[in-house]
Amino acid sequence: MISFFRRIFSSKLGLFLTFCFVGLIAIAFATADVSSSGTFGGVTGSGTAAKVGDSKLSTSELSQSVNNAFRGEQRENTALDLKTYINGGGFDDVLERLINSFAIADFGTKYGMTAGKRLVDGEIASIPNFQGADGQFSEENFRRAMQQQGINETQLRNDFTRNLLADQLLTPAGFGVAVPQKLVIPYASLLLESRQGQIATIPSVAFIDQSKPAKAAVAAFYAKNASRYTIPERRTIRYAIFDKSRFSGKIKPTEKEIAGFYNLNKNRYSASETRSLSQVIVPTEAAAKALADKIGGGTSLAQAAQSVGLSAADLGPVTKADFVNSASQAVANAAFAARSGTVAGPAQSALGWHIVMVQDIEQTPGRTLEQARAEIVSELTRTKTDEAIADLTIRLEDEFADGATLGDIAKAEQLKIEATPALLANGQNPNDQNYKPIPEMQRLLPIAFAVEEDSDPQIVEIIPGEKYAAINVTDIVEAAPPPLAQIEQLVTRDYMLSEGSKKAKAVADKIAKAVSGGTSLSKAIADAGVQLPRPEQISSTRADLARQSQQGQVPAPLSLMFSMAQGTAKSLEAPRSQGWFVVVLDKLNRGDASKRDDLLQATKTQFKQVIGNEYTAQFINAMKADIGVKRNEDTLTALRNQLLGAN
Repeated sequence: MISFFRRIFSSKLGLFLTFCFVGLIAIAFATADVSSSGTFGGVTGSGTAAKVGDSKLSTSELSQSVNNAFRGEQRENTALDLKTYINGGGFDDVLERLINSFAIADFGTKYGMTAGKRLVDGEIASIPNFQGADGQFSEENFRRAMQQQGINETQLRNDFTRNLLADQLLTPAGFGVAVPQKLVIPYASLLLESRQGQIATIPSVAFIDQSKPAKAAVAAFYAKNASRYTIPERRTIRYAIFDKSRFSGKIKPTEKEIAGFYNLNKNRYSASETRSLSQVIVPTEAAAKALADKIGGGTSLAQAAQSVGLSAADLGPVTKADFVNSASQAVANAAFAARSGTVAGPAQSALGWHIVMVQDIEQTPGRTLEQARAEIVSELTRTKTDEAIADLTIRLEDEFADGATLGDIAKAEQLKIEATPALLANGQNPNDQNYKPIPEMQRLLPIAFAVEEDSDPQIVEIIPGEKYAAINVTDIVEAAPPPLAQIEQLVTRDYMLSEGSKKAKAVADKIAKAVSGGTSLSKAIADAGVQLPRPEQISSTRADLARQSQQGQVPAPLSLMFSMAQGTAKSLEAPRSQGWFVVVLDKLNRGDASKRDDLLQATKTQFKQVIGNEYTAQFINAMKADIGVKRNEDTLTALRNQLLGAN
């Protein structure tokens, strides 16, 4: 009951849709970090992992997707290794997500749905990584990102096509869900439920044998619990940072370029006039003349317009050319012939008849080449510098692709190579807690942890168009526990706690059994014959529990108390062998939300999301049944073993 209730009142209910059909796009672009090879676990070839309708999911695509998903999880949890991720269900989750994506797309295609090329183009162009400094799609950035991220355009377009079809099919599936009031009231009432109880702590340290344990026992404990001490994968990165400042004072436009720019932009430097205008547009010439006469009689333009149910619109400052484009040549001629403070018109455009008042006139004198020289030199220098840094990055990428090393490039370009110690994916150095990575490392680490050890050096954009780094990974230390000798003191402490925890469990079980049999908690603790901390009185509501659950902060004993029957006691192990808890539920006060319209409505809304997600899941299952899904279990097992290094 409590687990279902938490799902209902979680703020992440909507993630199901995304989880079902975003697929590779969510993995590859949410963090702008896609593996360059997709062969982290040594998987090669492109066999068929599953046949979905008329489509085939290749082992290479599945392998790449698993690796990308793992890297994304590893950035959030640096202690995660690939084996733990796969054994924890990561492989199966990615496989199911891809099969769903393929099935939805094949189902849509089977029944005549399409995602056209222009629609896919629009989705691709909206990705920030593919946009230039002006916010528009950049073919150069697109090609560079595709090359760096190790995916081809066909694969990318197929991903977007599948996701767009999924969007069209799945959105209506959970729409318009109706939820009976009889279903809502009991669950809404749960939020008003409150519970009172006690928590007793039985710490492991109270039962520790202070004599030094045998080395063999410590070694056996370490072997059994090696994963607790595993240091995540670490990488040593060599990098050379460069930016536009390397071109300072080296780029100077020629006189020919300056004169050419001036001649090409003469309109910018010639004398100009802009005007601030107010205008009213009426449908007929007669109405326009009547309005003009009224203004000529002393009525303001705004008042005259208001008298006929219209309002004056302010324009400008505008040039005559701009006004021609928005009105007509005749209207612009009249407006730019009138003096400041006077009314021009009537004059006609396609919109009707214009009455225009000139509010202000601003004259800008023309500038000679010499007068504009400093501005032109600055702009040309900036443009040529932008081109130079872009050309440099492209040239370096080509040289790396042709076999040049980071040392070769650094020597030729006079760059300084720096090297990091072996770092975790979050930039920490487990051998030096005081180590602080440079700020640029935030951009370098995702790329460094996406490439293979023998990959070509990479060019990483740190500040778009401004600062870059050439990097390569020189050493990869796989996730592994350190030698026992290095952490023997820590392991010995944990072993002693583990042994103490076994004794603490026996005491906790004895106390819980006595309380469930009718003995008070304080007496049961006293009868245990061990000096223990005083029990803690707790009181909470299920609404508080739901809020804490959304924040990921629910204490395990409190969660247990909300799944117990009144008058009972249960024991619960504390994390990392720290001890045991005895949780006692003394009183349960049930809630009644039948008259709380606000709560009923909120619960109904959440139920609509849950049921809508269930409809969507069932719709996906129906689509898979319609088109047919056949998994190649032998191939999947082989792929899983390769990723785990079990072959």
